[in-house]
Amino acid sequence: MRFSLNFIKEFLDIKIEPERLSQVLTMAGMEVESLQKLGSDWVFDIEVTTNRYDWLSITGISREIAAVLGKKLKLKEPPALTGKIYKARSIKIEDSQDCPYYIAKVLRQAKVAPGDLKVQQFLANCGLTSVNNVVDITNYCMLKWGNPLHAFDEDKIEGNVCVRRARKGEIFLGIDDKERELTGQNLVIADDKKVIALAGVMGSKNTEVTSQTKNVFLEAAVFSPLTVRRSRRAAGLDTEASYRFERMVSSDNLECACREAAFLMVKKCSGIYAGGCFSGKKPAAKRKEIILDLDKLSGYLGLMYPKAKVKKILVSLGCRVREVSSKVFSIMPPRLRFDIGKEVDVYEEVSRIFGYDKIPSRIPFLPASACAKIQAGGQQSYCFNNKLKDYAALLGFKEIVTYSVESKEDLARLQEEATVRIINPLRKQEASLRPSLLSGMLGCLRHNFNRGMNELKFFELADTYGLGKSGFLEIPSLALAFGGNNQDFFLLKGSVELLMKFLNIEGYYFKEAEMDNFTNSLALCVGEDVLGFVGKLDQAVKKDFDLKGEVFFCQINAGSLQKKSSQAFFKQFSAYPVVSRDISIALCRDVRFKEIEKIIRSKVNYLSDLQVVDVYKDKNIPSNQSAFTLRIFYQSPEKTLSSEEVDFFHNDIRKALSSYKGVVLR
Repeated sequence: MRFSLNFIKEFLDIKIEPERLSQVLTMAGMEVESLQKLGSDWVFDIEVTTNRYDWLSITGISREIAAVLGKKLKLKEPPALTGKIYKARSIKIEDSQDCPYYIAKVLRQAKVAPGDLKVQQFLANCGLTSVNNVVDITNYCMLKWGNPLHAFDEDKIEGNVCVRRARKGEIFLGIDDKERELTGQNLVIADDKKVIALAGVMGSKNTEVTSQTKNVFLEAAVFSPLTVRRSRRAAGLDTEASYRFERMVSSDNLECACREAAFLMVKKCSGIYAGGCFSGKKPAAKRKEIILDLDKLSGYLGLMYPKAKVKKILVSLGCRVREVSSKVFSIMPPRLRFDIGKEVDVYEEVSRIFGYDKIPSRIPFLPASACAKIQAGGQQSYCFNNKLKDYAALLGFKEIVTYSVESKEDLARLQEEATVRIINPLRKQEASLRPSLLSGMLGCLRHNFNRGMNELKFFELADTYGLGKSGFLEIPSLALAFGGNNQDFFLLKGSVELLMKFLNIEGYYFKEAEMDNFTNSLALCVGEDVLGFVGKLDQAVKKDFDLKGEVFFCQINAGSLQKKSSQAFFKQFSAYPVVSRDISIALCRDVRFKEIEKIIRSKVNYLSDLQVVDVYKDKNIPSNQSAFTLRIFYQSPEKTLSSEEVDFFHNDIRKALSSYKGVVLR
């Protein structure tokens, strides 16, 4: 919402600098997003929250500034016009839910000409374009009072006026010169033969006020916010009028705006007031008395507020204040403040006008049991997550952060069920909470592939979401991924093994598993518990997501990692040399390497490490076997091992391996 400082000064004497005013308003809750000097004027652009209809008018903003600065507002209601009830045509409202109240005033022999220069300047600085003196007056009054008005060329209206829903197939040609086909969702103003306006949104070209107009039919109405929102969406429009109607306009200001517009048309356009008429019933403002206890106010905000100051603030905001006792007020909110309905709303008004910066900072009191629970739970998880991130970075992975919301279509492409759906998403692409970290990871990999990056290593530690027996679940998860044509499944598997060793998790193992979207997938297990999986992305999924390199992905339950991890311990390094020996092995593919490692570790106490140092591929090696060279490292913590001792240990291992089914020594 843009407003002109010169326009505000019509009703309020402001001495402070515009920059300072901007800061004061922002601290009071009216956030000023930008400030611009235009000639002799200053233009403020503020963020208007949906609950503050009153900020959509210059009078409402002036009242707010007056309260913040402790000034008195100079605002007079427009003079009443005397005239007969206009009976030349009647007004009919088909559904009072769509339009509870409609006012019309008619002016004869108006002279349509360029608008007043001062009014033109106000309109321009508030973001509106001058059209002519009649239309400029309706826009001026809308800006001043917050209630949209519309002026019709009265001679172009055929018969009576009706507020109704559009009939299927009706055509509407707006003043923007665009033709639209209407549906039953559109609320319209119509005469006996045609649609003359899209109610609360835009007027029609067929009754537009032009330089040829002599008689003006002035409309002011209260429309249903929901109906206007649906109607303008169906028509693909967004106007200053609809913006205000969607936030529920005031019926009190409606009469002020309409009365002043008619008065100005008489004064500025030489019009003759021919009378007015209305249909429906003026909506009664729903207000209720609020009891304000000053002791509760001080306890809630942590600051003793002077009684006189509290009363002054509330009166400056337009509240009617009655003293019930020495520390209790009865408050009646102003009619224009739809957002004040409870005692806590009054607390907010007092605190923001008094100044949030004046409330002292204090450490909140927490019982010892609550502190212990926070330290035992949240603090431990926080430290553990940081440890995971640090180690993933040490392994060469770069951290990514992706959105926790996904589109239903993306989840369907990955055959993932959206177990937690957002009832009213802001965008179609943000309709479900992610059940896994896969979609976000693929999007990040694709972004980098498309920019010529290769050999990518990413990780993400974030929550995934699901449903449990007792409700919604937030599951902390760790995702690791390799992306690129030179990456390998076993490199990612090796990274997971290093992570498990770092966390000192004993007894972990991998087993074959079938996972949607993946080939060559392995489940990561500890005992009977499955912690996660490692897999190569299926080619069909890779093509569907337009990924230009191979993708290897791993996801592990970070909460389970924390539970399974144990205290790290360290032992002294041996000061004696390491001796190595090699064994060439042909291994049947149904024998897991873990079994070979277990045999070797069981045969000797002086085993330091073992590594695969070479892999053989030859036509003489059967297709059901894998051939490789295994290097075994021996080391004693007490002495230097002799060649005879190492040979003895090594031969013992060879005998054990040669007797194991599926192992052939070469």
